[in-house]
Amino acid sequence: MRVLLVLAAAAIVSACDLGDRLAISPTATGDRFAAMPAEAAPRWPDPGWWRGFGSAELDVLVAEAETNNRDLLAAAQRVAQAEAQTRITRAALFPSLDANAGASRGTGSGNSGQTRTSYSAALSASYELDLAGELRDRATAGDLRFLASVYDQEALALTLTADTANAYFTLLALRDRLALAEDTLEAAQRVLRIVRVQAGAGQASDLEVQQQLSAVNSQEAAMAGLMGDERRQANALAVLLGRRPETLQVSAPTLDRLDLPPVIAGLPSKLLRRRPDLARAEAELAASGYDAQAARAARFPVVALTASGGYQSSDLGGLLSLDQAVWSLAGAVAAPVFDAGRLEAGEDQAVARFQELAANYSQAILTALQDVEDALIALDTAKRSFELRRAAYVAAREAYRIAELRWRSGATDFLSVLQAQQASFSAADSLTQADLARYTASVSLYRALGGGWEAPADPPAAASIEARLP
Repeated sequence: MRVLLVLAAAAIVSACDLGDRLAISPTATGDRFAAMPAEAAPRWPDPGWWRGFGSAELDVLVAEAETNNRDLLAAAQRVAQAEAQTRITRAALFPSLDANAGASRGTGSGNSGQTRTSYSAALSASYELDLAGELRDRATAGDLRFLASVYDQEALALTLTADTANAYFTLLALRDRLALAEDTLEAAQRVLRIVRVQAGAGQASDLEVQQQLSAVNSQEAAMAGLMGDERRQANALAVLLGRRPETLQVSAPTLDRLDLPPVIAGLPSKLLRRRPDLARAEAELAASGYDAQAARAARFPVVALTASGGYQSSDLGGLLSLDQAVWSLAGAVAAPVFDAGRLEAGEDQAVARFQELAANYSQAILTALQDVEDALIALDTAKRSFELRRAAYVAAREAYRIAELRWRSGATDFLSVLQAQQASFSAADSLTQADLARYTASVSLYRALGGGWEAPADPPAAASIEARLP
């Protein structure tokens, strides 16, 4: 008993010393995102944030991706592996019980040469007293790593949802660009017909015909490129859904029929509980703290208890007779005496790993805050850019119309038509890309805010995160 009390006291003193080595400094998060508009709602996205875009087709695609995406299915199996490993680690906290039975036949000692038969049946139990807490710490670290694998799966699911939405919006934007390119090509072909008629009547030169023919061919080449981009984008979306590329059919023809959700952003101090990647980093950090405690506990003596009982008999029928019973109890203390600093080095390594993860966690918080600020800026910039691009497109289209009328009336030369035509083509394509930027910026904001992710029910060890970290 005195030995056990000494060991327990030493473990307590050692834990206090280790706690100082595992101390970390909290990272300040601020009270408000600097780029958040004054009118923005101070709330978080709901779990089905993508429904805010008003597309029933997108809802179906997201649900399919969450069910069939191969990367997400692989992540689910990693969670299953982590859960099994947790059960393996926790098994060390309980006694082990083994049963065995056997029979042997052979000659006895001496020169008699008499053959003898012996039968045995026994149960044996062993248990390690976890006085220094090594086994408990390793089990808790295992629980936290299982929790980290769950958070990792949730982070992947959030990324998958965002990628699916972005791929869908990009596909629709390419269709919008194709539609505008087709309209542009029709206008260019109309002008080419007029130039050819005028050239036949001697009112236009061959140079003007060739210039307009070049413009038509260039527009056709641009359309061919956009068609290829559309097919490749559809293939990428199909793979996200876990489909073969040729099986996907997207019915929506344009971005114009979608809604753009309002800007929302919660408080920076709550972001740490909103993003699954931060929750995963926190769980890994806490687990490494318990690893360090286990490494310290490994330097203390270990008390092991064993017990066995059973029967031995030369007669199988009398094997279970009480007078054939045998039993034994044993206890042992094992303590490291000299290991050339191996256990101390293991503890130092575990502490250094904790400090590394603490620095990474602090950096991850700063990066998460930057993600939100950048997403808010990108969304505001995209909205203002879209309005300016739309005004530029309206002006360029009107300039093209006027230039064509003036050219047909003989008030200006054909070069003005070509310049106005090219400006109108470019403004139309830029407008569509600016429209897409609004949607992708909105998705980026949802992703930076943690989407609509909600933490799963915490296993018992989850409370240890709060106990270990500020």
